[in-house]
Amino acid sequence: FNTAVVKEGEFSDYIRLSGQVMPMITIQLSPLEGGIVEEIISEEGSNLKAGDVILRLSNENLDLQILNSEAELAEKENMLRNTMIQMEQQKLDLEQNRLKYTLDVRRTKRAFEQKKKLFEDNLCAKEDFLIAQEDYELASQQLDLVKNRAKQDSMYRSVEIKQMNESLENMRVNMQMIRRRKENLTIKAPIDGELGLLEAVRGQSIMAGTKIGQINNLENYKIEVQIDEHYIDRVTAGLSASFEKNAT
Repeated sequence: FNTAVVKEGEFSDYIRLSGQVMPMITIQLSPLEGGIVEEIISEEGSNLKAGDVILRLSNENLDLQILNSEAELAEKENMLRNTMIQMEQQKLDLEQNRLKYTLDVRRTKRAFEQKKKLFEDNLCAKEDFLIAQEDYELASQQLDLVKNRAKQDSMYRSVEIKQMNESLENMRVNMQMIRRRKENLTIKAPIDGELGLLEAVRGQSIMAGTKIGQINNLENYKIEVQIDEHYIDRVTAGLSASFEKNAT
């Protein structure tokens, strides 16, 4: 039998495995909006630049939403114009009433002062004096009412126009969002790379979020291998590895 001296040292354990060279970065292609494949621009294996069009989808429901939003916005804008025209007409009517009652106040005041002087000189009946006084007071009250109404209407107009403008702005933002959704029907490359695993044919219905392909970044690579579970507990970050490329 043989004997040997036991020494402490490094024990190296090697595992020989077969793997595949894969791109370090792979980005999945999934449409944000569902639709029907109308046109395929780029074929699988094509080298693309970021922003290059891969395929285009169509979505009739989305087109209908855009048309409805545009029609609703146009109707709202027309309502706002009509409302502003009506408010401007009301403003003019109130201004005419203000001018009319202002004139009435001046006339009734002049008549009242004349009657008052005549009454004080006993040249006018008391009833005529009281009628002139009442006419003057009525005209003054009517003028005050018109001024108060004009002030309230002005505040109301400002609030209503502000609310309608805010509503219109919200509708415009909503329509822009729907239009941006339509832009999502054009599938573009998110990065420079190779188009791989493209699974789409013309006329195919594709739901939002469905994987239809991927973009492989060809600048850096990695090797993927399947390791037997027997060795799982021995695999840690930082282990060294080497590989031999299969020429075939």
